[in-house]
Amino acid sequence: MKIKQLCSLKKEDVKMYAKKIIKIVSKPKFICEKCARVSKDEKHLCHAVSLKKL
Repeated sequence: MKIKQLCSLKKEDVKMYAKKIIKIVSKPKFICEKCARVSKDEKHLCHAVSLKKL
């Protein structure tokens, strides 16, 4: 299954997809302006901003 946006994950989702989530959040390049979650790809966040811009 494809992981939806990190911003909308529930506790059960985190437990189920922990290994995939670890890959997504390692070496982050983006941060969500709304919830402060990070990701290496902006498609996994709802309000992504490049960390380079900050």
